[in-house]
Amino acid sequence: MGDALAGIAQVQASPGLAALPILPGDEPFDQQTLFTEALADLVDRRFRASPRLLRREVDGVDHLVTALTHALRELDAPEVTGLIHGDLIPANVLVQDDQVSGMLDFGFLTTIGDPQFDAAITASIFDMYGPHARESEELLNDAFLARFGHDPRRYGVYRAAYAVITNACFGSDAADGHFVWCANMLRRPDVRSAVLG
Repeated sequence: MGDALAGIAQVQASPGLAALPILPGDEPFDQQTLFTEALADLVDRRFRASPRLLRREVDGVDHLVTALTHALRELDAPEVTGLIHGDLIPANVLVQDDQVSGMLDFGFLTTIGDPQFDAAITASIFDMYGPHARESEELLNDAFLARFGHDPRRYGVYRAAYAVITNACFGSDAADGHFVWCANMLRRPDVRSAVLG
């Protein structure tokens, strides 16, 4: 997965990539706006559009979301920007002769932005629902931090953003697996600590 992240992060902005919608019904990010600012605006819009279940399932979520938008806006500008896949899971990576040969399923949170966002989310969704999901996340997290020299706090802030942004993407039921995953992410002490400081 590290090779896939490294390769995709080298793809720079182009008019076609800048026109990709972030989510169905959402406008593409304005490439003149700092990625973290655009992400904060998206967090705010998505939470205002669907707050009910998060308010019911995650204690203090309104305060957390306010702190999250502030944390995103206060992050330093990414040192580099590149293409973000947004859904980089094993099934979306093509391998031939032990080398990454391609990637599939662009479109869900695909944009030009901070490669650390893609790394954080990739580590977390690699094995989203398996019994060893947290162990997989920790292994990938450690590998990505070591290989790329990323900021672990930034990973936590980005994971919280992803959870707020995508919690209602697949339904409006608290039993929906993706919603449960997002709510659990927002309850995690490490994620809350990254957001709340």
